[in-house]
Amino acid sequence: MVIKGDKLAKKKLSQLKQKVKKNGSKIQLDILYIGKSTASDIFIRNKRVAAESLGIKVNIHEFKKDIFHEIIRATCNNLNFNPNCTGYFFQLPIRKDLVEENVLDFIDPAKDVDGLTSTNLGRSIKNVKGALRPATVEAIISILNELKVRLKSKVVTIINDSNLIGKPLSTYLLGKGATVNVCNEFTKDLSSFTKEADIIVSAVGKANLVVEEMVKDKAIVIDAGITKVKGKTVGDVDFENVSKKAGAISPVPGGVGPLTVVCLLENLVKIYETNKE
Repeated sequence: MVIKGDKLAKKKLSQLKQKVKKNGSKIQLDILYIGKSTASDIFIRNKRVAAESLGIKVNIHEFKKDIFHEIIRATCNNLNFNPNCTGYFFQLPIRKDLVEENVLDFIDPAKDVDGLTSTNLGRSIKNVKGALRPATVEAIISILNELKVRLKSKVVTIINDSNLIGKPLSTYLLGKGATVNVCNEFTKDLSSFTKEADIIVSAVGKANLVVEEMVKDKAIVIDAGITKVKGKTVGDVDFENVSKKAGAISPVPGGVGPLTVVCLLENLVKIYETNKE
């Protein structure tokens, strides 16, 4: 079975449109974009098109790659206190030194659409009710919900150990009673973890990292990786061969990606509804 993330995204987008319509055109999304790249251009365009299709206003703040972190802090402060800005996020990846500076914590947690501030990550790791999780994590959860997967006692292998996916997703799954292995692309004998998994989630951006012999029969395989091979967008999973063996598998493109965009906008609407109370 091929998991049609784009189809599920359209369904969720339609439901979200009703919520946005109820709130009028008062919701605004701001995006901080540091240094241009072809991939980020595509991601931002997709988010903008989806948001504007709902009637959400989008502002993009572009900075040159060598921007000083003091200017970024000032921009964040302005957005934190701007009543017109519902929520905002940094288009990732950003410069390594900015990561080390922890510029994501310049964002007011109440406007943290990506759920990546220390406050919101802590809340999601503690499974606090109503906590905002990163959009990719919400997209993966949406797929599992759509498949009606009973997570209790399931063995899950996540190939990603980041704050963006691996850590918050593993905490969510553990909270549902799953047994979780968190790996990365450097894990020794990775197949020993994937072969035993009922569910595999891979998100490292390495083509053919997961191949047929690494997957047990009828396993659910969710591919959240993305990379380019000879100009073609592919995921981490050898889709052609693994799809013959898996019980369900998400393609790249058309799987997790479209859902991530919608889940980001769902977070934005949640922020608006929470803050207007």
